[in-house]
Amino acid sequence: MKRTIFILFFFSIWSITYAQTSANKNDTIKLVVLAVNDQHAKIDNYGQLKAAVDQIRSQYDNVLLLSGGDNFTGNPVVDQYSDKGYPIIDLMNIVGFNASAVGNHEFDYGQEILNKRMEQAKFPFLSANIKNQDGTKNAFKPYNDFELNGLKVTVIGAIQLGNAGLPDSHPSNLKGLSFKDGVDELLNYKNLKENCNVFIALTHIGFEEDVRLAEQMPELDLIMGGHTHTLTKPSHNVNGVYIMQSGSNVRNLSKAIISLVNGKVVKINTEMLNLADFKSTDRIIEEKLAYYNDNKELNQIIGTSLVPIKGSDELGSLMTDAVTSLPEVEVAFQNNGGIRIDALAKGPITVKDIYKLDPFGNEIILFRMSPKEIKSLIFNAYKDAGDEIDLQVSGLTYTINSHKGYSLNSVELKWPNGKKIKQCKKINVGLNSYIASSYKFDHEDSGRSLFVTTAEILIQYIKDKKEIEYNNIRRAFKK
Repeated sequence: MKRTIFILFFFSIWSITYAQTSANKNDTIKLVVLAVNDQHAKIDNYGQLKAAVDQIRSQYDNVLLLSGGDNFTGNPVVDQYSDKGYPIIDLMNIVGFNASAVGNHEFDYGQEILNKRMEQAKFPFLSANIKNQDGTKNAFKPYNDFELNGLKVTVIGAIQLGNAGLPDSHPSNLKGLSFKDGVDELLNYKNLKENCNVFIALTHIGFEEDVRLAEQMPELDLIMGGHTHTLTKPSHNVNGVYIMQSGSNVRNLSKAIISLVNGKVVKINTEMLNLADFKSTDRIIEEKLAYYNDNKELNQIIGTSLVPIKGSDELGSLMTDAVTSLPEVEVAFQNNGGIRIDALAKGPITVKDIYKLDPFGNEIILFRMSPKEIKSLIFNAYKDAGDEIDLQVSGLTYTINSHKGYSLNSVELKWPNGKKIKQCKKINVGLNSYIASSYKFDHEDSGRSLFVTTAEILIQYIKDKKEIEYNNIRRAFKK
């Protein structure tokens, strides 16, 4: 009798336990993935970012916070700090980032400084398509596995490549590294899906490349992207893979809620959060922001703009005029990609404003060039920019006449007084070191550094002028 009662009791306990286990297996588990991308050192919204992240973490057990890369370059408070880039790493640690993609601008301070910042980060930097040329291991992990309450999430990274097969940073900052196409390289990691519940690509390859990746790699559940500053509102579903980007400059936060049953993804809901809707309440963050922003040197007023200076034509003209103010420079060019703000406001101009406009620390390189060599620079830049004007200029004007054919003959050069430039004359041309090392152009002269940066000469130029006015100025034309 006792044996019968024991068996019945054991069977009852086993039945209850089995039923609970089965119910737990069938329960819906939710993973929340949050991401920003292309922060460009903009730290002023970090109070709102932490408020949003803290709120979501209080609501869900499983939360990942990711960055789509380009954490650096764009705010002098961060870029000109004694330990370049440290302030945003400090803030990312406080908010609790779990991983970052490697963006092209991660290399802007050089690899030595980048490695120091990565050592200070409490999260990994991910990129599968960066290798050391000598075959040794580098600091970039191709992917990282996260274990969240029994849930395994794999996050894999990739960086963009430009026309030269390199990320868009100064080539001198990329020495010793080799790069492969991001999409092609990620396809080699398809099998990671077999060993995880959720598979995420954290990319800095641009929206169009994210679409190409989704088309070829349906094993992914989600792509959190970067590089093109795209605001995916709503998100895009390509081949069953959701793609999100939050724009740039820490204004928005991508949010994906991934629902799983029996360890399998059954549903993904996405939302783009506007960080302006959140109130900063974190005392530590606010104290950090006040400390980092209190920089007397950067806040120094160097001159006054009598009118707003807007767009690439006007800003580029200002930047190149500063270079041609050097006695040895007759003509200067500035690439549109190096003009990092939309406008300088009317009124006082600070050192900080200049470093926002021109944050890269490029030196001026002087070339002795023929008009034909100058035309090759202009035409190749135009071609590589998708048949659009890319170079702003001082010391001459130029017109690209598309009706004259797709060649150097389509480029017409004139002096500022309207006279055509004769082919026999050699001209002293000042280029920033990024153009000098990354752009394709004919030049017999190998160039020499003037050992001054474009930002430094611009600061001095405005100090000397005291007041500047650039209104409706245009020197580069397309017909």
